[in-house]
Amino acid sequence: MARNLNDIIKSTMLWLPARLTLAAMAWLGFINLYMVRINLSVIIVAMVRRNTTVDRRAPCLSLFNNTLGLETDDNPHMTENEEGEMNWDETVQGFVLGSFFYGYAVSQIIGGRVSELYGTKLVFGGCIFSGGLAAFLSPVAARAHYGVFITLRIIQGICQGVSWPSMHACIARWIPPLERPRFIAVVYFAAALSTSFTMPLCGAIIATHGWAAAFYVTGALSLVWCVLWFTFMYDSPREHPRITSKELKYIEDALHEQGRNTDCSLKLPVRSIFTSLPVWAIIFANVGNTWGLAVFLAQLPTYIKNILGFSIKQNGFLSALPFLLRYVGAILWSSLGDWLTTHRYLSVRTSRRLFSVLALWGPAAMVLGVSFAGCNWQATIGLTCLAFFCNGAVTASIMVNHTDIAPNFSGTLLGIDNTFGSIVSFVVPVVVGVMTDGKQTLGQWQKVFWICVPMYALTEVFYLVFSSGSVQSWNYREKTSAEEELSAENAEHSELVMLSDEQSFKK
Repeated sequence: MARNLNDIIKSTMLWLPARLTLAAMAWLGFINLYMVRINLSVIIVAMVRRNTTVDRRAPCLSLFNNTLGLETDDNPHMTENEEGEMNWDETVQGFVLGSFFYGYAVSQIIGGRVSELYGTKLVFGGCIFSGGLAAFLSPVAARAHYGVFITLRIIQGICQGVSWPSMHACIARWIPPLERPRFIAVVYFAAALSTSFTMPLCGAIIATHGWAAAFYVTGALSLVWCVLWFTFMYDSPREHPRITSKELKYIEDALHEQGRNTDCSLKLPVRSIFTSLPVWAIIFANVGNTWGLAVFLAQLPTYIKNILGFSIKQNGFLSALPFLLRYVGAILWSSLGDWLTTHRYLSVRTSRRLFSVLALWGPAAMVLGVSFAGCNWQATIGLTCLAFFCNGAVTASIMVNHTDIAPNFSGTLLGIDNTFGSIVSFVVPVVVGVMTDGKQTLGQWQKVFWICVPMYALTEVFYLVFSSGSVQSWNYREKTSAEEELSAENAEHSELVMLSDEQSFKK
């Protein structure tokens, strides 16, 4: 039965271009990757028991709920059994939400380099498998102690930190340069699409089966995906048994023209990387982008629950909308960027800078509006959706820029970049937790939003000044010490031969 199913799947995939098959599997992979990462943002709202002695009326009673007669969380006092098993205050919740990124920061560079040397199949597949397993263990860990749960999330972060760098190494082998922004938008930003339906999915599961069931469902989907990945994934076009000679030639010619070296043993130019201003431009831009993203990714459900007063079901739906718009924006802006550079209306460098302005300064303006929206839930959700729609332009700018400047080391560069981003990702929930601990007020949340504005704006200025769209000289082969020694010996031998010949000629 299993063999017949495998044969059917293989036969239906024969007519697809090999890189399209790769994109489809990677797309599903990123959906599962983010399911088990961001499920906690919604689940924690149901996990945590509120302090019953404190008035917990939301500062804003949603006009949406009041107008349509829907369920609101406007009861000023909760009984002990109304929600939540965990007696965690906002500071503990901040550490729990940020704990994934403690581990996530550790394995970024390692994941990129290992994938460059040995391929993406095992690295990316292993990280999805570990996420599914961690999701199954999460209810047990959380009920044991928040310290155990934090430890599990850190381990999950370590295992999943290799995901984006490993896929960057994969596209450097598989995807022609002009197709990369669109590939990144469709495949990588499946993460945003995953967020857009994981939040309402978790909300619905929690409402009917409890918060633990949300962990089990998302974990099971990851494990099912692993079967497909390990069956149909190949680390390079030449290894693929069903790729056509035409597609193989097209890919390899495009990679060779850009400067991609098929020799995986290239020495890593560490000094050149860390002294490169274009590399630091990407890092700074990503730090600003990640700060704003982390605020909304980890804290938006809490804000909608505690400030706007929506129920858990409505919370999941409203929290998901901005991420759905981010996915739509990612595809739109990357397609436009591809078209502009392919038809040579814009240079690669100009295109990256133009779309980076949209990706970072757009959200900066929208978040400033959110901070003054107050109890106007329509303005809050609308501005947040518009901010994320603009932010989708990172696929046509900072997210693809690694492959522009160093295709041979793009996985490592993304690993370095994401390491800095991961530090931001675990700092933000703690900062927000401390700022709002016992102070769930509009004023405190306004301060949270204000911090995002200079982070977006100033890091974009650095990117505009120092970014590049050209392959850097250190992308190409640097001689190892052994090769330099051998080269010196050969040069010395050549000089002796020439001297001997000259003496013979004089004689």
